[in-house]
Amino acid sequence: MDLAYLAQFMRGLHENQRKLHEIKSAYDNLALLGQLLCAGTDISGMRTDFNELAGVLLNQLTQELRKKAVLSLGSNARVAIDILIRNLFERTADIGFLATDTDIRSFAEAVEHDPAVAGDRDQVAALHARFSEYVQKYSVYHNIILLAPDGRVLAQLDRNNPVSACGDPLIGESLNTDQPYVETFRATDLLPNEASPLIYSCRVMSEDGSHPVGVLCLCFRFQDECQRIFRGLVTEDDWAVVTILTPDGRIIASSDIYQFPPGARMEPGVDEECRIMRFAGREYLAATRATQGYQGYAGPGWLGQALSPLNHAFEMAVAHELEQVPASILDGVLETTTLFSSELRDTPVHATNIKRELDRAVWNGNIWLTRDSYALNTSFAKVLLREIGSTGVHTLNVFSESTTSLYETVVSSVLYDCSSQAALAMDIMDRNLYERANDCRWWALTSAFRDILHGHISEDGLQQGRLTEILRTINGLYTVYSNLLIFDASARIVAVSHPGYADLIGQTLQADWVRQTLGLPDTQSYCVSPFTPSHLYANHPTYVYSAAIREPGNGNTPVGGIAIVFDSTPQFAAMLQDALPRKEDGSIVEGAFAVFAEQDGRIIASTDALLESGMKLEISREFFDLAHGEGCTNIVVFRDRYYAVGSRMSAGYREYKSDSDAYRNNEVALVLVPLSKRVIKPEDRESQRCIRPDNYAVHQAGAEEAVEIATFYIGSDWYGVHSNCVIEAIEGQAVIRIPGMPAWVRGWVMHNDQAIMVFDLSSFLPESSQTSKSK
Repeated sequence: MDLAYLAQFMRGLHENQRKLHEIKSAYDNLALLGQLLCAGTDISGMRTDFNELAGVLLNQLTQELRKKAVLSLGSNARVAIDILIRNLFERTADIGFLATDTDIRSFAEAVEHDPAVAGDRDQVAALHARFSEYVQKYSVYHNIILLAPDGRVLAQLDRNNPVSACGDPLIGESLNTDQPYVETFRATDLLPNEASPLIYSCRVMSEDGSHPVGVLCLCFRFQDECQRIFRGLVTEDDWAVVTILTPDGRIIASSDIYQFPPGARMEPGVDEECRIMRFAGREYLAATRATQGYQGYAGPGWLGQALSPLNHAFEMAVAHELEQVPASILDGVLETTTLFSSELRDTPVHATNIKRELDRAVWNGNIWLTRDSYALNTSFAKVLLREIGSTGVHTLNVFSESTTSLYETVVSSVLYDCSSQAALAMDIMDRNLYERANDCRWWALTSAFRDILHGHISEDGLQQGRLTEILRTINGLYTVYSNLLIFDASARIVAVSHPGYADLIGQTLQADWVRQTLGLPDTQSYCVSPFTPSHLYANHPTYVYSAAIREPGNGNTPVGGIAIVFDSTPQFAAMLQDALPRKEDGSIVEGAFAVFAEQDGRIIASTDALLESGMKLEISREFFDLAHGEGCTNIVVFRDRYYAVGSRMSAGYREYKSDSDAYRNNEVALVLVPLSKRVIKPEDRESQRCIRPDNYAVHQAGAEEAVEIATFYIGSDWYGVHSNCVIEAIEGQAVIRIPGMPAWVRGWVMHNDQAIMVFDLSSFLPESSQTSKSK
């Protein structure tokens, strides 16, 4: 990619270009005048050095601005597709379990034996009510359709869908596949009002498992879900657009349908970090990412793509993330950070060398004027020398400002990455726990659970065996749980899914959440335990989600409850691992770690082995005292290092933790990346000597008698000698030792083909100069 072409669109680069161009013009003029004057003021070499360094600096600035823009687009593209694929993974489990639902299977089997059942209003209404209960929990679906094997619609939730029969091949695929589900994304006569619906289907088997009696279809809110993802990535005033593409580049969802309408073809370019793409007569900077997959599921091969108009692509590259960072902290980070390459580190050093060369040229010029009292254009020479000295100071200042801007861009990129990854971690957590709230409520409506708990559980173990069988079937499909439990109205455990917890059967649960569960008012209500150690999870901390199991039929009286034990340790670890910042090669940034914590700072989970669950994360409260869905980014001192920190408060997902949900629990996701290996202390800061632009100018006071003194520093002490005793100051170089000479005779150097003796005056100078010199 042509960086020079991209630089045209980087507004943050233009001011640096202007300042460096002004200095370049000054060097050109001063070099010419210096050559004409022949007063030892030839700065041609320094002009060349400046031009080379200015080119290096602008190239580095361009690369970093590009890198931050690509980081933003690449992050949006990756998050969009990964969040979507995680969601679809949950759907694959849903369809497999729902297809085994007793009420659905019984209805389909009854129709098989007597087609007239399909017209029985009461039975159809009962199944419709069950579908409605399901979608009230799992609101990611907009329709549920039960088909006969011949394609007849037996029942569906959406009564406005004008379909009574279906001839789509998905029916045959669902009936004959050896896979647990069929995923269909294309036009179908099953949903004629949608261009490309996403449907998950599975055959419904007879009670004895001998043959299929129907096909169940779950119709996913694909466009609705994509827009929810996009809104979390792109703000209203953002120029970026996020799309989802098929493997061949067809847009199937877009955050801006006017710029990038669904159905349009794009160039995926998934093998490139980013590319310039032309679409509808406009140039865009684009990044395309494939999904990382989730638990072996990679979806239909879709891609995430993020684009921004080229003339706006680099606006976010300005280091706004640093606005809240205290100046003292930022100064310490810029001086100690390990983020910068040696090339970045060397830029100020090279600028200082150029200024030192200019200072030496001015110093020698003044000596030349003092020594040659008959020199022509003396006044002009003095002005020229003063301008050269001022240009040296200006050069150092501009390079200092530009280098600082470059450093800040690098640091702000890390802060941006921490912020976006913390938001990703929180989004993953909210979406995951949304599913847990749904699961416990839906499973509590299982007819077998209601029937068995409403009656008397026999001593022969048959009913308990039936409960255990169902729980194990569920747990086999939903592996995010370590155990599932059924308890009766007296809180006594009657069945578990995990054989290792069979000794719990017969025990009475004492936790507060059990009492609350048995008092829940309706089928939409659920309960969540605090995140504390539980004997239901080997005394490790976890969340237990629960819902009341109610009497059969339309009754609302609780007859027991179901508790689902979230396998928090590996699940939270996997979420945080997926949210860790990564390098361009895909490896995790060294020293980075992520944390889930409660609002009081108590750790829920962490990727850092030293930060265990239950410990407090001792950093500023600003990262925790956040509003719903709010984030915070800053730099802190932690473990005697500077860390970039991004945090995000839980925002919930759909109904979960919304205004209609009684459950509230303010979790915070944090991502921390080390910026240095040490913290700089105030006493360690280098004292910066203020150099006045006219230090090297020669001042003469009219007709008054004056003595010309050539001054210089040794350590922090200022010395001078009569100017007529000085020939020239030369660049330091290796000294050749002379055997047998006194200690104050250091040796000799070659200059203009002459051997010049070098003396070490340290033994003749005050102790303060010697100490300063040794430093």
